[in-house]
Amino acid sequence: MDTPTVADVKSDIKIFQNFSDDHITERIDDAVSQVNHDQLPDDQQARAIRAFARHLLYSDFVMNYGGVQSAGTFGNTQTMINYNGVDLDLLEYNQIVEEHGVSDDMGAVWTE
Repeated sequence: MDTPTVADVKSDIKIFQNFSDDHITERIDDAVSQVNHDQLPDDQQARAIRAFARHLLYSDFVMNYGGVQSAGTFGNTQTMINYNGVDLDLLEYNQIVEEHGVSDDMGAVWTE
């Protein structure tokens, strides 16, 4: 498996530039675990790891503001983050899993 590097995940995405390399490496490791769990084939793993690691970093970025998107006082409002509810990296990852992997989102089967 060709695991993406910190530079691959960071790319030129502005919100990721202030994360430490150690933090990004942790998220890459988390993404590797998820990709292995979803049993993605070798030819899809690098793309999936990059997408899921970016999803995790995006979540970290949002939570850096305590989940607050904007705040106001005495008529002054400041937007900390413009979160529109769409996580394109998670959508990409889910699409890869749907097309090539084994997802836990398929439900469950019980036998008695």
